[in-house]
Amino acid sequence: MRRKIGVFMGEVESEYQEVILKSIFKRAKELDYDVFVFCNFGSYGDNVLYAEGEKSVIRIPDLSRLDGIMVAEDTFDIDGMKSEINNMLKEHARCPVVYLRDAKDDFYNVLVKDGEAIADMTRHFIHDHGFRDICFMTGSMTSENGPKRYQCFLDVMEEEKIPVTEHMVFEGDYWRTKGKQAVDWYMEGRDTYPQAIICSNDHMALSICNELKRRGVKIPEEVCVSGYDDILEVRRYQPSITSISAPFKAMGKKAVEIIDNVCNGRPQERVEWLKPQLQLRESCGCGNRKEIVDISYLLHKIYLQEDHIKQSVYMTTEYQDAFAETEYLRVAEKYLSNIKCSKAYLCLCDREEKEFEKAETDNSYTQKMVLKRIYDKDHRGIHCEEEFDREEILPERILKDEPSQGYHVFPVHYKNKCYGYMVMLFEDDEWPDVYVQTYLLGLANVIEEAAMHREVSSLEQIRTLYHKDALTGIYNRRGFEKHLRSLHDRYQEEGKFLSIVSIDMNGLKFINDNFGHSEGDEALCRLARILEELMGEDEICARVGGDEYFVLLYAEDRKRELEFAEQFIHAMRKEEERTPKPYPFRASFGICCISDEEGLSLMSCMQLADKRMYIQKKQYKMMQEKFV
Repeated sequence: MRRKIGVFMGEVESEYQEVILKSIFKRAKELDYDVFVFCNFGSYGDNVLYAEGEKSVIRIPDLSRLDGIMVAEDTFDIDGMKSEINNMLKEHARCPVVYLRDAKDDFYNVLVKDGEAIADMTRHFIHDHGFRDICFMTGSMTSENGPKRYQCFLDVMEEEKIPVTEHMVFEGDYWRTKGKQAVDWYMEGRDTYPQAIICSNDHMALSICNELKRRGVKIPEEVCVSGYDDILEVRRYQPSITSISAPFKAMGKKAVEIIDNVCNGRPQERVEWLKPQLQLRESCGCGNRKEIVDISYLLHKIYLQEDHIKQSVYMTTEYQDAFAETEYLRVAEKYLSNIKCSKAYLCLCDREEKEFEKAETDNSYTQKMVLKRIYDKDHRGIHCEEEFDREEILPERILKDEPSQGYHVFPVHYKNKCYGYMVMLFEDDEWPDVYVQTYLLGLANVIEEAAMHREVSSLEQIRTLYHKDALTGIYNRRGFEKHLRSLHDRYQEEGKFLSIVSIDMNGLKFINDNFGHSEGDEALCRLARILEELMGEDEICARVGGDEYFVLLYAEDRKRELEFAEQFIHAMRKEEERTPKPYPFRASFGICCISDEEGLSLMSCMQLADKRMYIQKKQYKMMQEKFV
């Protein structure tokens, strides 16, 4: 059995994650490991339940069954996720665990000398440019590396005997939303711009550059700017932005080698250090190291984004009427073609187990999973109903038949309710993008809607059984009384006529005693079918007792009563002729219009209809005639 490495990483569509994961996949394949990346797309604004659903991905694997584990903690932005996975690893992991870029005393570490790089950047502005007016934009001071990078800036400034005042430092959030606030803060109490602004990451550097451009400030002639991470956007920005490149490829490769060394009993240091490099470009005036902008590539990216939006709308529309599993999986198969994966596996929780242990399994996964679909390179769905243990992640036969691979594992969840996960394989030149998130959200939403539809359908069935007669399928007494109240409220407002018809089958006891109860039941059903066929709009029929029926007639005038009586007598005779039996097929009836007398109550009307029916029934018994 091939060894497995589990990687826990957020926002895998981002550039840093792509570079490091591709490096991990490459080295793991060389050493014959399968790699499973348990992905999340991060928090959903203020929607805590959705964030919990994303976080649930850490509960998919059995940590004790993995041969190696890597954690990129700095990619998690969901509250509590870092501490939860750390505690889980301490309790359950039985293999080497490697943390990337974050120092953990209990585990192996691949760390980057972030501080040295920030110190080198600060010295570059002081020594190579002769600057002394240098501002700093920190990352979040609650993050792992935010305070460290800031402290290295302070150390160099102190070393160079350059005072750092309050308005030379602004706390950012590692994103692009605070450029204006930062520049406003730096400019408070001064007339000239600082000579340089050092940012703790590239996203904040971009926000600073955009704000300076908006104010008409020239970069680098008036202000120099630098970032950290060396993402593609800063290389293509105008002017290209000086940054610090972390050795992500080396980091991924080293992490795999640490695991392989430990698994094979070779000596291994607890911490491996890697040093980033300064990438000097136009934003500090020291170089012209800029990526060539491929216009066709950019246009293609714009086209893909627009197409993904359209496809998301189409997919949502098609899901709206897909309540059966076969229907929504057909839609899922159709729109998977927008994801450039070479193969995909849809694994859903065992529904029976999920319902049986619903209280315990919400926000987690069933022990038994069901492989529902395998999608090949052409995104054709192969139907499966293969049950397997979740600790395998995928059925062992599939992993055995494939060469060593790098798999992305995405949770399929509605808020914090976990329905399963989807495993995807990507070729070297392809990678998941934000459409994957949209696709999985759509799939999870339709699964939830289908589950709700099943529950509602069950409730409707219960409600139907509550109001319907089990033998004949027409309304029972409860259903009759419900509709009677409703029509009674309407007839006065609408000025129509509401009539109650009391019907009693003649000779039911004789049929039961002489031909059996099944024959008697058939006679009751035949009478019910006749009544159903005679009902007009807003009219109903009901079986309210053994051989007792009621009909509600609702019409513009009294002619409906006579019309019904004639139709009923004719239909009974036609049925008797159509289905000859060794007994007469007859019924007695009486009609009372509640509109006849002002103040007549519903109960009085029903009693009067009953009285008229019994008069006719008595006459039938006395005369034993062949017509009602």
